[in-house]
Amino acid sequence: MEKNSIRIKRRTRKGSVSFNPDRGFVANAVAEFLQNGGKIEQLKPDERSFQEAMTRYEGSIAADEFLLES
Repeated sequence: MEKNSIRIKRRTRKGSVSFNPDRGFVANAVAEFLQNGGKIEQLKPDERSFQEAMTRYEGSIAADEFLLES
């Protein structure tokens, strides 16, 4: 190591707990969000976007089948 180089200390993620919320946690978070003036808007499904997604998915299945046959 050179004399002028600076050694950087980095924290590791050892011992960290993964985030796995339960229904109660989510319900409390939603209630708090709404109390603070947040708004939740329900998205309406669009049939056209579903059909586009399915044609893409079906196309990838055909490509997979073609590649696996060789």
